[in-house]
Amino acid sequence: MTKLLSMLFALALVAAACSGGDDGTTADTTATTAEEEESGPATTVAATTTTVAEAADGPVAGGTLVYGIEADSANPWAHYRVSCAIACHMILRSVTDPLFYPLEEVGAVGPHLIESWEANEDNTVHTWQVRDGVQFHDGTPLDAAAVAFNLNACRFSSLTGPALSGIADIQADGQTLTITTSSPWAPLVANFGGSTCSYMFSPAWLASLPDIPFRTEGAPFFSEEIAATPADGDPAAPVGTGAFVFESYTPGNGNSFVAVKNENYWRGPNGVTGESLPYLDKVEYVVAVDIASRSSALESGQFDIIHTSNADEIKTFQDDGEFPMITASDFGATSYILLNVAAGENPTLAFLQGLDAPVPMDPNGLNDGNPLVHLSCRRALAHATDSQRVADERGAGIVEVANGPFPPGSIGYLEDTGYPQFDIAAAQAEFETCKADAGTDVIQFTYNTTNDPFNVETNQLIASMWADAFGDEIQVTITPVEQGQYIGLALTGTFQAQGWRNHSGIDPDNQFLWWFSGTSSPVGSLALNFGRFQDPVIDENLVLQRSVGDLETRRAAAEAINRSFGENVWNIWNTWTLWGVPFSPNVQNVVGATTPEGDITKPVIGGAHYMSEIWCLNGDCQG
Repeated sequence: MTKLLSMLFALALVAAACSGGDDGTTADTTATTAEEEESGPATTVAATTTTVAEAADGPVAGGTLVYGIEADSANPWAHYRVSCAIACHMILRSVTDPLFYPLEEVGAVGPHLIESWEANEDNTVHTWQVRDGVQFHDGTPLDAAAVAFNLNACRFSSLTGPALSGIADIQADGQTLTITTSSPWAPLVANFGGSTCSYMFSPAWLASLPDIPFRTEGAPFFSEEIAATPADGDPAAPVGTGAFVFESYTPGNGNSFVAVKNENYWRGPNGVTGESLPYLDKVEYVVAVDIASRSSALESGQFDIIHTSNADEIKTFQDDGEFPMITASDFGATSYILLNVAAGENPTLAFLQGLDAPVPMDPNGLNDGNPLVHLSCRRALAHATDSQRVADERGAGIVEVANGPFPPGSIGYLEDTGYPQFDIAAAQAEFETCKADAGTDVIQFTYNTTNDPFNVETNQLIASMWADAFGDEIQVTITPVEQGQYIGLALTGTFQAQGWRNHSGIDPDNQFLWWFSGTSSPVGSLALNFGRFQDPVIDENLVLQRSVGDLETRRAAAEAINRSFGENVWNIWNTWTLWGVPFSPNVQNVVGATTPEGDITKPVIGGAHYMSEIWCLNGDCQG
């Protein structure tokens, strides 16, 4: 154990928080790896239901694009504090840029704000060259010091800090950034190709925010200089490097985030690359939580583009054919039931924090009565869940049943993970053990869902399967929760079971922060391992796949992780998520983003895409 803990102590993670989605779950967009993958994805990357004829003279400047998004974001918009799901990533990709772009080729990242990079032989010293001539919207230059400021703000945040704890040092010299990690981190750049902390913001704006970590007195990273400056910045008014400049934001369902064209964008005519970006005059993101209303708004012309992971809506748009649509599922998220298993003590977390005694995972007993802490109860529910029925009835028959977190085509995918199959007799046998383990004749727990009616119905269907299997010996309370509050329940562990969506990303290292025992904090404190599980097999193989560059070794480690999920039923898997992005026929080049060097980016990962190269026919997005 000591050897393993020493290894774990040296490792780094990269964070991206998340919020609610169409299927009653949450999502995160993660990056690709710099390592080349030998086998391609088994699922569809992107397709259109109709062919969009482009104007003969190519991209046209002008137009306002109105985007219907699935949810608002909690704690906007600085990376170290925001709960950032797909809708959040879409907004941040408008007003700022990531350090790297995930590329179309499987397993590659390309240059963006970082122009070039290299690592030493053992992948502990990483040297990045920051692109010269880029400015933030307030005129602050993007240099290595600005990147270091951003990364350190994330490192010292209570939300994102645990995920970056393995970065030992960051040094800036002009445009050269040197990152030293405590132990080998082969796929480091993969984690900064679209994760929340890959987005860069003006250090001047960040330093003005009241809750920037550097203002924390008594902390080793406390800055007297920053603490002496006025804390009068607005965290809801982001200042980035992006193609669009923040104009206004009103939180809440039905309200919007508006950004206007950046005339001095570094990839524009007045920028360092001499390109013509962006083409649009304005982008407006309108929160439309209810998917039926969102779709209707597209059909009526109120929205020009929407996104959804609701398979019924995707199928409707596919069958109708009136609107072009991008669909993507490979390397995407998995929809599942997130289970809170917080119990006992966490010696790994104690080791990381330098404590003499293990950390109690449920110090106030808030999860004491949760039967899901028992493997027998989790196995009983898994055996009683007919995920194929969920896929057919709630997924329109166009999504695949999941048996783990890695979809087909991903490193770590297995046809058989050992996850319990739908089997009522096996479920009932496990349920008898579950009752004995829980010390009760009636199993009771709350099951949260986002408050979209479709999501509520989906989760009621699953609960009815359990009732059919176990009768009145199980009592499940379905609790709809407003999406803005949903992520907070997971972060603090104040739930028993929740519908969820997460774990998109090409490389298994993207999942380190969600599954590592060291990010499994006690109930009541922030944790990125939302389920609070501790699994030494998963820990050991997370370490292994991060520290080596050999593909087959990393694949074997990811497969071991997948099997441990199957054996321990840390989550109840439903389906692998399919995303649809339908849009007006006038909207062009929705997923045609490129690097400044001309490499094509990955079109859609986890439902998110880039905005800077979208244009509209005749400069009119509505038509």
